[in-house]
Amino acid sequence: MDGYVKRHLIDPFVMPLVFIGVLAVIVITIGETLLGMFDPGETKDRLDRVELWFALGLSLLIIFGLGFLATRPEGTLGPVDRDLAIGNRAIFEEPLPAVEVRARAGASGTVADITDGYTLYADNGALAEVRGLLPGATDYGKRFQGFIYARGLSGASSELWIPVEAVMSVYPETKSAFLAIKGDETEHYGWNVPPESMRRAPARKVDHL
Repeated sequence: MDGYVKRHLIDPFVMPLVFIGVLAVIVITIGETLLGMFDPGETKDRLDRVELWFALGLSLLIIFGLGFLATRPEGTLGPVDRDLAIGNRAIFEEPLPAVEVRARAGASGTVADITDGYTLYADNGALAEVRGLLPGATDYGKRFQGFIYARGLSGASSELWIPVEAVMSVYPETKSAFLAIKGDETEHYGWNVPPESMRRAPARKVDHL
């Protein structure tokens, strides 16, 4: 749930608003400072306006100050010399291979190798974590070999019942299994709803001819 909120609410909406708010505070503070130095009751030539000279001086101070720091020998500026980056990896570090590529390691297995803790992948990434396997059953008149009971990841449904027929490949070494679906299509396939025999609601009525 936390990953879903971050991906669908915080990253696209909250973070841009925070950045806009910070920039607005900086711009308004500088503007109010300059306006406070301006006396609207006096008519002055532009060369006599203190706030304009203040703004020019502040700009030059920032430009020349940063230029001076950039010319200092490495190791003479203390904390300023330290590399700073947000994240766990360096900017110029070689990118890691895609998760799907790293998960396809070792000899291939079968559905029988899938146990609790396996990660199920769709084409767009990790989809769910296996919590258990259910034996075959008949659901809506269709015979299924069995179901994989799983917990959805990255915004997918919290509970999933995935038919084992959807499993395309299994890699026991990395505890990974790949499904033959493009993305989070679990609701489209009805995998977010338990089999008929497991539902708490009354069973559907069947009209006998």
